[in-house]
Amino acid sequence: MRFLKWLHRWTSLIIVLQLLLWTISGLYFAIVGNADMSGKQYRKDSVEVALSTTQFNISNLDLNVENITKVRSHVVVGLPQIEVHHGEGVSYFDGRTGQTWHTNSELAEAIANASYIGPGEVTAITAITASGELHGWEGQGYRINYNDDLNTRVYVDSTSGSVIEHRNTPWLLGDWMFKLHYMDYSGGRNFNHMLIIVAAAVSLWFALSGLILLLNLLFTGQMRVSFRKVPFEAIVGTERKQIRAPGHKTILQTLQQQNIPVASGCGGGGTCGLCTVKAVKDAPITAAERALLSEEQLAEGCRLACQHQVSKLASIEVDKLCVGKYQLKLVGSKFLTPMLKELRFKVEGDGIEFKAGQYMQFLVPKAKTSTRPHDVPEAFSTEWANINQATFSHGHVRRNYSMETVAGLSQELVFTVRYQPPTNGHKHPGAGSSYMCNMKVGEQIVAEGPYGDFNRIHGPERTLFFIGGGAGMAPLRALIQEELNEESPRQIEFYYGARNKQEIVYAEEFEALNSKGVVNFVPVLSDKKESCDWQGKEGFVHEAVLSYLSGKDLESYDFYVCGPPRMLAAALQMLEELGVEPSRIRYDDFGS
Repeated sequence: MRFLKWLHRWTSLIIVLQLLLWTISGLYFAIVGNADMSGKQYRKDSVEVALSTTQFNISNLDLNVENITKVRSHVVVGLPQIEVHHGEGVSYFDGRTGQTWHTNSELAEAIANASYIGPGEVTAITAITASGELHGWEGQGYRINYNDDLNTRVYVDSTSGSVIEHRNTPWLLGDWMFKLHYMDYSGGRNFNHMLIIVAAAVSLWFALSGLILLLNLLFTGQMRVSFRKVPFEAIVGTERKQIRAPGHKTILQTLQQQNIPVASGCGGGGTCGLCTVKAVKDAPITAAERALLSEEQLAEGCRLACQHQVSKLASIEVDKLCVGKYQLKLVGSKFLTPMLKELRFKVEGDGIEFKAGQYMQFLVPKAKTSTRPHDVPEAFSTEWANINQATFSHGHVRRNYSMETVAGLSQELVFTVRYQPPTNGHKHPGAGSSYMCNMKVGEQIVAEGPYGDFNRIHGPERTLFFIGGGAGMAPLRALIQEELNEESPRQIEFYYGARNKQEIVYAEEFEALNSKGVVNFVPVLSDKKESCDWQGKEGFVHEAVLSYLSGKDLESYDFYVCGPPRMLAAALQMLEELGVEPSRIRYDDFGS
């Protein structure tokens, strides 16, 4: 069944692609019309002039055949021509001499001009024996090119002195549309060929395999289990909770809907490895779990809640987290870069105790708002010029944002939110970032936490090496502040990647720390066109780090990485290739 599902999916892709080609070509036919695809826009209808039988004598023809069935006579650009049909085919003769008809290049040009009424002039005459634009024709002939707006080409047959066809650029495009529509790439425009027979067989296979899979779902009960609510047990600490949830929901989604706290940095993408639960019974191991969990954890039954459906794991154990829900009130906001906004919240009631590097999970309500924040600075207007102002509506979503201030008991929390505009074909911008960036001072929102274990490594006196980019500045800044508050702070290296100078977050703050010798802050710009006056490091931040570490003792560093997904993946791969022990690498994966 697994192979059948795989084959069914790929078959559906082939069929969808062909349906798309049919739709595109059909729309083209409807819009353009047959006249504009014919290639005959500049062709003149010829009027055949027949000769009387007194104008020629068939006995004078250079003809040695029997079984003559028909004799026709007509004028070709003023010259008499005799056409004789016989048992061996058709022969053409010059009515003046009786000799076999011969078309040279000058006569071919005259024949082409007689059939042409366009504005162009002849630019080239080429002798041919076949052409991809003439399906089924082979022999001796000429192609006469005209320099008109349609790039007209007239084909003349040497044997008969007749115009075979007019072709031009609109015809060529239309011919390709016919090939796509008929699935006949020979140019014959015929539905009865092997490729379409294979396509029909593939479509039949798709229908039959779909029916088999449907019957399998029905008979095994998987369809019923997937969509109906099934019993599910969550053991939270010492408390057992009996839950009924749709079988197709993931355990992570179900726990969140039941207000059971569970860490999740990537929002269920299977890349952060935080939403760990323990399966009461044996459960399959996914590729994401093998990559993110240790062999010991897997052997103990640890699994990622985002990787399994409720219908697959009937009972799991969840660590009881010391998190809570807090009402936060926005007390200040400002743009740090064209797309990064700093939000300052006051905690209603008691403060929140957290560690540097942790994050809060914001419960973004159903939002209907402008995609563009109301307070975009004039200096950043260029970056926002092409972003639509359309309104949209989303349901309840959860979004994670790291605290970017020093740890401790605090009644004011600071977050950096990156606005996510519409990308990769998406019609709307990011629901969470759009709502957060549009919040006004005084508005409130609920956040849950603190979550996360992106904390400092305590132990040997190693240099703290931070690698960041974009909104990854938030947890790294908090970790640096926390280290600097120590009685004897360790040495700090901080490489931060940005597209241009305008996108370097908290540049003045870290340049001041750099000038004091407290933090070696090295910004790296990737866009050379927008950084032409830049005197610092250029390229990707992980490449600058690799260059710096060349020849260094890697045992003397602990690494902390946070930033956009591609940057994070590249930096982690670099550290792995350098042989840095995983125990000396901490990273925060906040998804996209």
